[in-house]
Amino acid sequence: MIRLYFNITNKCNEDCEFCCMYSGKDKNTFLDFNVYKQHIDSFNDLFELQLEGGEPLLNKDLYLFIHYALYTKRCKKIIISTNGILIDNVLDNLINICKDNNIEIVIKQSINYWLLNHNPNLLKKCRDLYLATEFIDNFKVIFNVRVRKNDNFIIEELEKSKIKDYCNIFELQSYGKFSNKTEYSKPFICQNIDDWFIYASDGKCFNKDLIARSEYEKTLY
Repeated sequence: MIRLYFNITNKCNEDCEFCCMYSGKDKNTFLDFNVYKQHIDSFNDLFELQLEGGEPLLNKDLYLFIHYALYTKRCKKIIISTNGILIDNVLDNLINICKDNNIEIVIKQSINYWLLNHNPNLLKKCRDLYLATEFIDNFKVIFNVRVRKNDNFIIEELEKSKIKDYCNIFELQSYGKFSNKTEYSKPFICQNIDDWFIYASDGKCFNKDLIARSEYEKTLY
């Protein structure tokens, strides 16, 4: 089993100061479907698909990417990495895709100090999202929490909101906009699959080099 990580846009509805992909509101690169299709078709293996960004829910071809992966009959899991701001707009459709295709769908929603400061109701939305999907077969929500040194207030807020048990908590990493922050470790991906590949928002493949992809994304507009 392999996992394919596609950055499907560098555009975002936030401008987090530590963004590892140099994404933001002023960016406008969107992955072309035909480029995406070529990469998918270049593999014969079973695969998991992770759609990320930027904010992947801003890409108008989101469902096209998902449905083509399902069309291949080789896709065994779909993962969407999002800041959650637009999740209410797509949740029902994603649940229906999950049920209709008997496919596992995982929402990885980000939580960090920047999003909390700019979205006062973020943790309530997270709690509501978890409760709305808790008993849906094959549909899973994970909260990926990135913290700075001494970000204890975030842990406290997670406990108050009763979602800490559903969180993966990591320190921020030293790449992207935080590449000069030596107090943080360099990026890595913990995998439980055989192989994986990463793609920039214009479709260029960087194999497993997270930092090279990040620095390349800095050059895209």
